[in-house]
Amino acid sequence: MSETARNPFAPTTVAVYCLDGPDSLPKRKAAAQAHLRWIESMLEHIAVAGPLYSEDGGRMTGSLYVFKTTSLEQARAWLESDPYFAQQFWSSIDYRPFLPAAGGLVGGTVW
Repeated sequence: MSETARNPFAPTTVAVYCLDGPDSLPKRKAAAQAHLRWIESMLEHIAVAGPLYSEDGGRMTGSLYVFKTTSLEQARAWLESDPYFAQQFWSSIDYRPFLPAAGGLVGGTVW
C-alpha cells in the first residue's frame, strides 16, 4: 500500500521557496530566456512554479517551485539545474515536503 493510501495527509510534493538577494534583477534578466527553456523542459516534474512579488506587486522578489517528488534530494538536483540557480541571485532557498491539499489547482480536496 502506498504512503498516500495509508495517510491522505502525507506530503506528495516538495515546495521550494527562493528569496532574491539585493540587486537580483540584472541576473534574472540575463538568465530569463534560458530559465524559461529549462521550465519548459521540466514541465512533467513541476506541479506549479512562478515568481514571487513584493507586496505591491511591483517587483519580483523570489521564486516558488512545487516539484512532483517526495525526495528533497531530487528537488535540489532539479533546482540546481535551473539557469537561475547558476546566477546565484537567491539569498535563501528553503525546501519543504508539501501536500497540495485543497483548491482549484488540485481539483478540490484530498480528503
